[in-house]
Amino acid sequence: MKKALPEKMFNDSDQSRLITLRNWVLEQHEVTEIEMSERQFWNFAQLQPVAEKPWVTFMGRQLRVPNMPEVTQKCLGINDKAGLGTI
Repeated sequence: MKKALPEKMFNDSDQSRLITLRNWVLEQHEVTEIEMSERQFWNFAQLQPVAEKPWVTFMGRQLRVPNMPEVTQKCLGINDKAGLGTI
C-alpha cells in the first residue's frame, strides 16, 4: 500500500532525522511504497553520505516523488515504472 509522508515531515532540513522516518514506517501498517514531495526527498537525501547516490528505497520500501520532473526521477532511479503507458 502506497502511503504519503505527512506534509510536515522532512519539510524543514533542521527537523530531518532518519529515526523519524523509520518510526513512521514501522507505525504504519502495510506500507510498501513511500510517497513524498520533492522538498522532502532532497532533505531526506541530505542525510546520506555525500559520496552516495540518494537512496531509491528506505527499509525495503520504494520511494516515489510524483512532483519531481520525470527526467530527474529517471536519473535518480526513482521513476514510477508502473505509471501510464508503461508495459
